[in-house]
Amino acid sequence: MSTASPTPWSARSPIHRPGLVRPTRRALLAGSVAAGAAVGAVTGAGTARAEGAPAAPAYAITIDPTVRHQRIEGFGASGAWWAQKLGAWHAPRRHEVARLLFSRSQGIGLSQYRYNIGGGTDETITDPWRTAEGFETGPGTYDWSRDAAARRFLRAAADHGVEDLIAFVNSPPRRLTANGHTYGDPGTSNLPAEHHEEFVAYLLDVLRHFRDEEGIAFRTLSPINEPQWTWDGPGQEGCHYEPEQVHDLTAAVVHALADSDLDTVVSAPESGEYKALYSGQSYTDVLLDDPDLRAGLGELATHSYWSTDEQRTLAAEHLAAHPEVPLAMTEWCEMVGGRDAGMDSALVLARTVHADLTLAGATSWQYWIAVSRYDYHDGLLYTDYVEPGDEETVQETRRLWALGNYSRFLRPGARRIDLALTESAPQEGVMAAIPFVRPEITAGTATGERILRIEDPAGDDTGPGAVTYPGNAVFAPGTFDLRSVEMIDDGEDVLVAVRLGADLVDPWGGSPVGHDLVNIDLYVDAGAEGGFTDLLPGRRARVAEGFAWDRAVLASGRTDVIAADVAAKVSPEMQERLLVALEDAQQVEGDTLTIRVPKAFLGDVQPGWAIQVVVTGSEGNAESDSLRVREVLREATDWNFGGGSDGHEDPNILDLLVPDGMTQAEALAWTPASVVEVRASAYLDEETGTLVVVAINESASEQAVEIAVPVRSPKLRLTPWRTSEEEALAKGEAIVLHRGDDGAARGTVTLAARSVTTFTAPRP
Repeated sequence: MSTASPTPWSARSPIHRPGLVRPTRRALLAGSVAAGAAVGAVTGAGTARAEGAPAAPAYAITIDPTVRHQRIEGFGASGAWWAQKLGAWHAPRRHEVARLLFSRSQGIGLSQYRYNIGGGTDETITDPWRTAEGFETGPGTYDWSRDAAARRFLRAAADHGVEDLIAFVNSPPRRLTANGHTYGDPGTSNLPAEHHEEFVAYLLDVLRHFRDEEGIAFRTLSPINEPQWTWDGPGQEGCHYEPEQVHDLTAAVVHALADSDLDTVVSAPESGEYKALYSGQSYTDVLLDDPDLRAGLGELATHSYWSTDEQRTLAAEHLAAHPEVPLAMTEWCEMVGGRDAGMDSALVLARTVHADLTLAGATSWQYWIAVSRYDYHDGLLYTDYVEPGDEETVQETRRLWALGNYSRFLRPGARRIDLALTESAPQEGVMAAIPFVRPEITAGTATGERILRIEDPAGDDTGPGAVTYPGNAVFAPGTFDLRSVEMIDDGEDVLVAVRLGADLVDPWGGSPVGHDLVNIDLYVDAGAEGGFTDLLPGRRARVAEGFAWDRAVLASGRTDVIAADVAAKVSPEMQERLLVALEDAQQVEGDTLTIRVPKAFLGDVQPGWAIQVVVTGSEGNAESDSLRVREVLREATDWNFGGGSDGHEDPNILDLLVPDGMTQAEALAWTPASVVEVRASAYLDEETGTLVVVAINESASEQAVEIAVPVRSPKLRLTPWRTSEEEALAKGEAIVLHRGDDGAARGTVTLAARSVTTFTAPRP
């Protein structure tokens, strides 16, 4: 990108799809994000700094309108399943909810709305808020008066000017399911192939009714929702599909719509996470590899649950071969228990929207349930209402207004444009260099005799000292706490017994050996020539000077897949020195894992050898450069450890052996990189020329940002709208940036602490 001759944002330019060049994780945080401006002290180009303003900007951004990315179709939320309950409220309260969701002047101005075509009320579903009325009374016969309450909010969306309406399905009608319920049985789809044709005919009948009788035309139809999950319990509507079934059903809907009088297009497959777009699950490839189906697909849809920035980037790279198929992010909420109406969850939402738009290249972004009665980080609004007679309460969340920083201002047809970020004083991180221990070793042992034993302190499963466990209850205290390592001579083998602070368990049920929360690595430095100073991928640490391992043992509970993971992620040279303990080499007894290591691999353990045993969390959904390791992030989540960083410089090691005279904090000492706490993205309304910049400041303090925008006029007037703990899309005082000799309007502005701010600027 050149800044020597800035181009005004009204200029036409080529369109680029993101994700063609895979950045590092550090670059994902810095290079693809950008900083924006907010209410505060402003310095125009060449003028003095205002009194009280920060001494120097921490960030600088430059907007380049000549590089244009995806067209934005809109922002929305789902009416499942709250609308069928709140639609029965008194009119004033219904109107309040609709106003907050759909009004551009008094709410967040959603431009999309997802209407759930229910599978029919299923009394066996344990939560009556998660089953929905259906219209079918028999084959080809319907009662169109059903689902009246939910249809009220669909009508309210249309009346507020929402034109992009989506019909989606969680479960086919009960009559067509294999078990007569709107949830499935284990291991199979609940929609038999012989019922595909009837299901498709039913969906088209519903679309025609709404178009012809209610004046509501759906732009897209999504017949499948999160097909990879099993949906085999009575918790809610849902239907599992294998990739081939997704292909066949999607093709049937595409062809039926093409042969109909309807203008609706298909959105599919609504996989639950970005990983499904490029991994072996193949839910995307079965659609895109079929040329006829690809040509008829309106959009490729995914959900953003549990996804990392790297996975978003990998998905974009995979989809780059088919730029003609737009990507829609059609469902997300923060998967964390407890209610949060404040900025913590709002900032997570804003960061997720930013990443989905800038890394994955999503053209639309749709939230999960707009209203929640649950103790969860889900609804944009909360209610304490459960059943008729309860008070009709509505609680706004800052999530609502943070989404409004996008949805109210980025209208259908906006185009994302480039925005580059630089830090004023970036600091590179330095990984830990871990030492080995030299235990007392007994040589010449006979079968059954102890070779060595090393004790490790209890309660030190905190990595360098600040690591905290994930929030989910499966991560019991002591699970990752290394207590002792013992080697026993067993004739032709050595038995390595590793004791932890809690029983080894498999909460997921997929391990052939009965454990799948921890990985155990054993590294041995026998003093051989050469050796490795890198640990296995994903440990995020190196070997301290003076040590190098020449053989290693890896024990993972997923013995069914670990060999393939090693082949894909470990170098051939390292594989030659690595023993992967498979099913016949692991034994779990309570809190102890015993690993059988052949002496033909390990050799006769000799005095003077140095060893290291490290404990990491096991994660099948690991990042591409990580060998089944659960990440230690800056903040803990239900499924990730906290107390580290969001970069690659902090160790993912939770416990290890520590030499005498050293603390574990010293053994795992690392230097953090500077944290990028400001993100932003820029957009252009190509019809009006309006510039929109959305800036996120996750820092607990104000952040000074220099902003440069190429303009034709002498100055640029930015109007800020800020969401913070105290403000909900509050309009601020206009900021004026002045054009300099280089053709860019520049100024230093201050982002409020923990805020999301949208700036709009008319065509100059």
